[in-house]
Amino acid sequence: MAARLEVGTIDVKPDPWQRLVAIGSILSVLFVAVGLYVTNEANRGQQRLTEQGQITDRFTKAVEQLGQTGPEKVTVRLGAIYALERIMRDSAVDHPAVVDVLAAFVRVNAPQQPNPTQLPSRPPADIQAALTVLGRRNITHDDRGSPGRPSSRLIPDLTNTNLALADLRDANLTGSDLTDASLTGADLVRANLRLAFLARANLYGADLTGADLSIALLTGADLTNADLPGADLSNAFLEGANLNGADLTRADLTGANLTRADLSCARTDDRTRLPEGVARPAPCD
Repeated sequence: MAARLEVGTIDVKPDPWQRLVAIGSILSVLFVAVGLYVTNEANRGQQRLTEQGQITDRFTKAVEQLGQTGPEKVTVRLGAIYALERIMRDSAVDHPAVVDVLAAFVRVNAPQQPNPTQLPSRPPADIQAALTVLGRRNITHDDRGSPGRPSSRLIPDLTNTNLALADLRDANLTGSDLTDASLTGADLVRANLRLAFLARANLYGADLTGADLSIALLTGADLTNADLPGADLSNAFLEGANLNGADLTRADLTGANLTRADLSCARTDDRTRLPEGVARPAPCD
């Protein structure tokens, strides 16, 4: 007779205690994860506070060094300028403050000459360094307000400054305020001066080859004998500007406002684009 194998019914009904243990284990893991997250966030917050404190200390020290006067302290001031540039790169929040400090340094130490007939001289090393740093800043971090609430400030503020013979090649001075500034003989080759305020600025003999002056305010500016080959002056405001003897070959003045502007003896060629209705100036001997 064949043997019969009887299999009893196995009770697979879950044990309530085991279910509670499993749930407890899952909750324990979740609590640990939340605790680690909160701890890490607190650590990161503390780290940010520490870093901001360090930047504040660096900023304060640099400003103090920048305020040291005398020719024997020029190296100290140069170190301060480049320390501020490093802060400007490390902290977007502090960027506008650094721009304001450097611009104020230039305004205070390189004011407009009281005697405009005096022969221009190159800016001191510390002034040139401050201009160089301002000209290569990341303008997206400038404090220009927010959408719907634009700032009324122009950055940097270099009004009434003496920047004669300054080296500003390739400088990004978009939207800067250079009202009444002296830029006599300055090197502004390929400089970005789009939307800049240059009302009554002295640009006599300045080299603006390939510069972007589109939509710039140049009302009453002196551009006598300025070099502007290939410059973009489209939609610029040049009312009453003096362009006597300026080199406008290959320049684009499309849409520019040249009301009462003096274009006598200005040089043009077949690539010069003048506003509609403006006659090409006659060449001078």
